[in-house]
Amino acid sequence: MKIQKELFFTLDEYEQRLKSLRQKMAARELDVLLLASPENLYYVSGYQTFGFHNYQLLGVPLEGEPFLILRNLESYLAQRYAWIDDVVVWDDTNDPNTVTVEALRARKLLGKKVGIEEQAYFLPVHHWRALKEKIDTLVDGSGLVEQCRAAKSVQEVAYMREAARLTDFGMKAALEEIQAGKSENDVAAGAFDAMTRAGSEYLARDPIVTSGDRSGIPHTCYYRRQLQDGDTVLIEQSGVYNRYYSPMMRGFLIGGPNPKIEKIAAVCIEGLNAAIEAIRPGATAGEVDAACLAVIKREGLWENYRKRTGYSVGIGFSSWVEGGVASLKADDPTVLKPGMCFHIPVAIRLYGEAGLGFSETVHVTETGAEILGATPRKLARR
Repeated sequence: MKIQKELFFTLDEYEQRLKSLRQKMAARELDVLLLASPENLYYVSGYQTFGFHNYQLLGVPLEGEPFLILRNLESYLAQRYAWIDDVVVWDDTNDPNTVTVEALRARKLLGKKVGIEEQAYFLPVHHWRALKEKIDTLVDGSGLVEQCRAAKSVQEVAYMREAARLTDFGMKAALEEIQAGKSENDVAAGAFDAMTRAGSEYLARDPIVTSGDRSGIPHTCYYRRQLQDGDTVLIEQSGVYNRYYSPMMRGFLIGGPNPKIEKIAAVCIEGLNAAIEAIRPGATAGEVDAACLAVIKREGLWENYRKRTGYSVGIGFSSWVEGGVASLKADDPTVLKPGMCFHIPVAIRLYGEAGLGFSETVHVTETGAEILGATPRKLARR
């Protein structure tokens, strides 16, 4: 039985993406580009799988039809989701590097200048070495698709708006779960359940929930800890729609007044607001970062922050972070353009004591910024 196609973008949009990528390949004098990043494979071809840790490549010749090189089990997903029909299959008993070389030879591409994404997280060094030994003309082709992905299309932004709607469902449920006696797991489960029931797909990153003294340690997550009076709770999560994300971070204080925590929350929100107000076409990534940092440094909290202000966001498989596309960081000359989307997580940690953060996913418009989420930007409490 033939597998029914399910494309999330029109063929015209895929053709425009391919045309834009080939222009960048020509500028770098590449005859063929081998893509390894799951996000880039999805962007160019539509192919997706949660088995992206397996060897997989998308070959894009400067002329001629693109082709996928996939493990047999993943090839059926290409039949479902990819607009590309040329699929080279390898079995678990094959050497996929040899299969790749033979695929290039069959298409008369061997001996030509071949680019490969050396910066792709899921291209292990041993595969790169094996390909380099077999392909004398192999060079680094990283960063080309990311340039194409930087400004989202109308349809991509529509998917991110829907992801933001799902994120709001999850955040509302998470905040409602928070009270002394419940656990971090209860909060995470509430967010996950609400987003999933509302239509979210499988997540690249579970809801992030951290509380009490652990909230003051960056990148801690739910760990069966029971919530207590006086705890701060930091939540960061995102729903996903057609593999597009719109993350959000919010902070919660359990119990009575706490001037120190309330001050931290106010600084985070002020810094976030300053960054959003700086977003407009023509502004640089560094200028947006500077607007936020001015607030943080004015309050003497740089050592409790020490990071970039934000990063591009959109497609996600292993993560929702598109740091390879663009980052909002000091002195970065990247010029903001309509269609770009950024997650701006402003978090301050009193290391090992408490931590809070607030964020928005923002779409750069012709005149400024569109905030995609709707959850109130304030310190929640009970």
